[in-house]
Amino acid sequence: MKKVHFLTLGCKVNQYETQAMRESLLRRGFEETKNGESDFIVINTCTVTQEADRENQYWIRRFRRENPNARIVVTGCWVKRNRKEIEALSGVDLILSNREKEGLADRLAHGCGTPEVQKRWEYDSLEISTFRGHGRAFLKIQDGCNHACTFCKVVLVRGLSRSRSLREIVEEAKRLSGSGFREVVLTGIQLGAYGLDLEPKSNLVSVLEALSAIPDIERIRLSSIEPMDVKGDLIQSIKGLPKVCPQLHIPLQSGDDEILKKMNRRYGRNFYLDLIGELRQEIPDFCLSMDVMIGFPGEEESHFENTLSLIKATSPIRIHAFPYSSRPGTRAARLENLPKRVIRERMQRFKVFSEEVVHKAKGRFLGRTFHVLVESKVSQGELYQGHTAHYLKVYFQASPEFLGKAVQVKLLEVTDDGILGRKEMRGRE
Repeated sequence: MKKVHFLTLGCKVNQYETQAMRESLLRRGFEETKNGESDFIVINTCTVTQEADRENQYWIRRFRRENPNARIVVTGCWVKRNRKEIEALSGVDLILSNREKEGLADRLAHGCGTPEVQKRWEYDSLEISTFRGHGRAFLKIQDGCNHACTFCKVVLVRGLSRSRSLREIVEEAKRLSGSGFREVVLTGIQLGAYGLDLEPKSNLVSVLEALSAIPDIERIRLSSIEPMDVKGDLIQSIKGLPKVCPQLHIPLQSGDDEILKKMNRRYGRNFYLDLIGELRQEIPDFCLSMDVMIGFPGEEESHFENTLSLIKATSPIRIHAFPYSSRPGTRAARLENLPKRVIRERMQRFKVFSEEVVHKAKGRFLGRTFHVLVESKVSQGELYQGHTAHYLKVYFQASPEFLGKAVQVKLLEVTDDGILGRKEMRGRE
């Protein structure tokens, strides 16, 4: 029996695609190992930052050094624009683009021949039936992006938006619910573009309505959505469908109009503020999470301060902040970078600032009781963790029989990485 080991780097889409490759190989009789002592090692790469590229190379070299007899397969977003660089690395046996992931099982089972050429704008036929190692299941419904942010390499490696058929989405959601998953997280590169390429055209609301009709699905969450894709019909759908979580991850990147224009983000500061205001007005206890980029070329102190003030005004419960990283082939790569010391200093200041904002935002929920979906056991004692529908991470005492179930937890204390709570016997928010 052939053995395979997977390493996934990057986003939820990559995690979903690794699960699809995993299942395709397990169906062929492969055995998965938890370490690199395998016949094959599949590295699903990311290329969103320079640090991601370095991490890709690190793992290739490490696996080759520690497992000289394994055949190393490199796939993912790094492949599209860096194939020659990968070919020059010692020890890589097979390189597959994102569009070739669905053929991985055939390639490993029958050798490494020439990959099949797919039609350019078809949605890949990857599918899953479970989600190993997760309490929630990711469900990919879309790939590619129609935007052209000046800093982003993703559109270069993933292409334009392609949507999965609603029938396939519903079938997969039913398989996942049959495997015991009560929450599905809809993933894609530009979720808001879902359905624009279908005939007849569709939209994200139709997906939410269809999945809400599946009895065993208790929660439906959107992984990330661009500000200009959050429109009135989607807001009303989140408000009106009880299973749809009252939380959105809406990337900000910058709170300054001049920097947003240089990024080609297609919205301004006031648009973002008004959008979050509308969401809070329409959806009770709406919670926001966001991405923020620090140190984009041309960012001055006043631009940075505008970002801080917008974040304070919108009060997110989670912020993913990262330093600007020049990506080859993007328009922003032609701009002059800020000194590294300036970016480091702003990142340090932002860390302190954002921790205070997030702590205060989470504190609004203390003393209240919410349903928490129990996802996993924390290593120490009988401490378990899960999330509320608002994406508040909660730690509390429980026991194994509650895994995968929703329990009522009273939120008591904000910690560095979540909220401590107490499981309640009765009562519901």
